[in-house]
Amino acid sequence: MSESDKKFYEENGYLIVRNVLTEEQVAFLRKRFLDIWETDEWKVCESNTDRNLVDLYKYFPEVMRLTLTKDVVDIAKYLIGEDHLVLIPETAAMKGFYPTWHKDTTTPERYGHTFHLRPDFKVIRCGFYLQNNNEYGGGLSVFEGSHKTPDNLVGDFPERTLLTRIKDRLTSNAEEKSKFLNPHNLKLVDIPSHAGDLVFFNFKIVHKGTLPRSQRIADVPEDMTKVAMFDIFGANNEPTKLYIDFLKTRPESLYSFAKNPKKSQEFEDHMKDIGLDVDLA
Repeated sequence: MSESDKKFYEENGYLIVRNVLTEEQVAFLRKRFLDIWETDEWKVCESNTDRNLVDLYKYFPEVMRLTLTKDVVDIAKYLIGEDHLVLIPETAAMKGFYPTWHKDTTTPERYGHTFHLRPDFKVIRCGFYLQNNNEYGGGLSVFEGSHKTPDNLVGDFPERTLLTRIKDRLTSNAEEKSKFLNPHNLKLVDIPSHAGDLVFFNFKIVHKGTLPRSQRIADVPEDMTKVAMFDIFGANNEPTKLYIDFLKTRPESLYSFAKNPKKSQEFEDHMKDIGLDVDLA
């Protein structure tokens, strides 16, 4: 990492770190995750589904050794500008997911929380995408710099009629030109990540899963099925604690793990080895 990398992240809200995983590691992780989903192994945690794995490292420590490394933590510390970080218990792996535009703070703001508006809220997400972001849509799209703007997505999305759908298809760069999605006229970027790259992005940047360009999601070739995993790091301070407390209140079954987290001495030992705080201050 260099000062120019950090400046790029601070200005744009994201950063690609190239070749963090080798081709062999990418192949191993893709096969491992797909095998978990294609068998009943994903049922090891009641919060999991056949497309989502949560609290990942406590159930699959072989993944932890590859992706949750001291190098990754050191980059997060450098970009956030804090020496004491915690791993927010929202680590997950996902298959074939294409969420629509949002900030990762949109949901808590809808519930009336404001901890993410504090200047000491320092949280960063990073994602390993196990395929290239290309015509099949294997990565992330963002509005550059939107981490510095208010969240206009907290309210309801405007109704999409047949007429507006047709208009959007006929309009070049319709999302970038949308006054609702992009009221600040920011640049829409499909982040050009490759399999094995690590993408860091600010928790408050507007983003979505990059959609396939040349076919429907259902027609994406099997060997290009979108597989990715995510970690979230936060400064060891009160706003991070408030976000973790919010996770425990979420009603979705996917978040039930946050209420009764699994204990793992192997996980805690690894956290200490790579320089993460085990307990909140």
